[in-house]
Amino acid sequence: MISPTQFNIFKSTVNTMVGQAYSTTPLRYPRFATTLPSASSQQIYGWTGMLPKPRLWTGPRVTIEAAPQTYVLVNLPYEETVKIDRFELDDDQYGIYYRILPDLARQTKRLGDYWLRDLLEASGQQTGAAQLGFDGLTAFNTSHPVDLYDASKGTYSNDFTGGGMTINGRLIGGPFGVTSVNTLREYMRGLKAEDGERMMITPDLIMIPNELELEAELVVKSMFLAPPAWGTITGQVGAADNPTRRFGLEVYVNELLAGTTTFYMMDTTKAVKPLIWQVREAPRIVPRIMENDPIVVDEHAFTWNMWGRAAPGWAYSWLFARSGS
Repeated sequence: MISPTQFNIFKSTVNTMVGQAYSTTPLRYPRFATTLPSASSQQIYGWTGMLPKPRLWTGPRVTIEAAPQTYVLVNLPYEETVKIDRFELDDDQYGIYYRILPDLARQTKRLGDYWLRDLLEASGQQTGAAQLGFDGLTAFNTSHPVDLYDASKGTYSNDFTGGGMTINGRLIGGPFGVTSVNTLREYMRGLKAEDGERMMITPDLIMIPNELELEAELVVKSMFLAPPAWGTITGQVGAADNPTRRFGLEVYVNELLAGTTTFYMMDTTKAVKPLIWQVREAPRIVPRIMENDPIVVDEHAFTWNMWGRAAPGWAYSWLFARSGS
């Protein structure tokens, strides 16, 4: 039977292992999501669109009134509980229970990776209303309004799945490759604000699943490439210098992505990244292991209880796009 001294050693060892596991677990989402604090059960984000450039002053002043919009992101509670039978711990000859609790720490820290992945792929808890973005449409949509108050200014797309989308007679996006990457990049760079001026979108990240890693390395990082049937280099004879390599696109492999053919292009150079990880309560782990705790007395069980509150969300839809077959 485990003695009080041995149990104290167990507790101390577990605390050390949990802390080490949490601090050393790498995260994916900080590369493409901004972490923001929340002070209540939900957070309201507002924006007013881009202010037009100054006009030539040829008559009376023209007043510009702000047209505020809001985006509400509701915090979600989460929990995980690990239970260890006191008798089994007493009889443990192999130290197997030491391995469970560091996993609790690792999985706790990775929650943002999981939930933001689910948001991107409309899976898990992140379906339905969670898919709606700042303009009230699904975050990935082929008809985002350029101006919420003036439909005559047209729409833009950030969804090029299903083989791509023909815009002004040109196929944008499609299955991963030289053509889809470069047409999507050029399209995003050409997006315009309410005043008709380009928004200076600078795509710098391509997030891909494991299954596209080799192809992405060849398309984006190869020094030379065979001439594709695209643009002005169709007539190139032999290998050509690969200009895509100089465009500053980082290939970012997200091993958690479930989709095998969809890739995401993002501009992470702005003050706000394409996605939001909103934190109301940072995760905490509370053990119930005191000898007089009801669960220890009544069920001869120890528990380690984790909980917190957070929410994944979208930033501006012009900062990200997806494509694929």
